[in-house]
Amino acid sequence: MTDPIEFRDAMGHFASGVTVVTVSDGQDGIGGLTANAFSSLSLDPPLVLICVDNLSQARVHIESQKTFVVHFLADHQEPVAVAFSRRGSDKANGVSWSKSPTGTPMLKDYLIALECQLENAVDGGDHMILVGRVMDIQSTDTHRPPLTYYRGQINALVPKSGLD
Repeated sequence: MTDPIEFRDAMGHFASGVTVVTVSDGQDGIGGLTANAFSSLSLDPPLVLICVDNLSQARVHIESQKTFVVHFLADHQEPVAVAFSRRGSDKANGVSWSKSPTGTPMLKDYLIALECQLENAVDGGDHMILVGRVMDIQSTDTHRPPLTYYRGQINALVPKSGLD
């Protein structure tokens, strides 16, 4: 039997990007979470997946609202990632956001934003695997390096210099 702590530590050796998922809280506010368990799933139709803790209030909001936005964060956005990683309802305190044309809360600063409609929810142990159909893609300053997560630390991706 694999020890959960050992498994988490092993998975920490897989570097990933950092995303913030936003959703309406059902009361004209913003809910959401920081997620590094994110992946593209299909090109046709365009699908992505996120894995969300079963105890997360954001999971409840996504399943009830049926729309959410996945934001790829840039190197300067560690405070945003930390804000949305906290439990509770006041995650966006000090974070600029507005509503998309469909009414889903969106951050005002991001590399890429994928506005999604919930397609499916699949049991994944202590998490739910939420599949979203990408309805719209927006980008801002895509020349900035992305924020990454590796071995429990948030980092900026530092591009390697070219070989001479």
